[in-house]
Amino acid sequence: MGSKTSSLLRPDEVQALSEKTGFTTRQIVRLYNRFACLDKSRSGFLRREDLQNIPEFSVNPLCNRVIEAFFWESDEVNFTQFATLLSTFRPIRTKTVTEFNDRDGKVKFLFKLYDVDKDGKLSKEDFHEVLTGLVGGTVQDKEMEKVIKRAIDEAGADIHDDGAEIFVTFDQFKKTLDHVDVETRLSMPF
Repeated sequence: MGSKTSSLLRPDEVQALSEKTGFTTRQIVRLYNRFACLDKSRSGFLRREDLQNIPEFSVNPLCNRVIEAFFWESDEVNFTQFATLLSTFRPIRTKTVTEFNDRDGKVKFLFKLYDVDKDGKLSKEDFHEVLTGLVGGTVQDKEMEKVIKRAIDEAGADIHDDGAEIFVTFDQFKKTLDHVDVETRLSMPF
């Protein structure tokens, strides 16, 4: 595979990862080299702080939420997990559609961005934290509450005046995105 770093990938691993993610061999090698550069400790794993040092993330208002998506199940990720998550952002092409870059895979990723407490549903608090990250202190609390209420209304969740917990399920969230071009908006070239 040409480089010292990429030689650590066995051909069968590259093939399996290509089938799982839809990435080409060349893309996998490039991602592996990037992974190795980010892995300052040379442990074979990345931690949150490794990703926080990526300059492109620093300009993204959802930086922390995107980074958190990498660590949904653990405090560290190996190369396979890294490449699999990144495959969510692959453009959809007929020959290389996978469970990660198809419409459902992209919507699942978005849902994870909003599910701050990782409980499988979106609460007012989840929406508040994500929206605060997006708009910072530019929106007053009263206006923020209106935006959150509208988002929850649009998702079809019931809003009770009795203080009962209000949340949006994955299916409700997915339905609100029916008319959004998620496939294009969550795609980038590799």
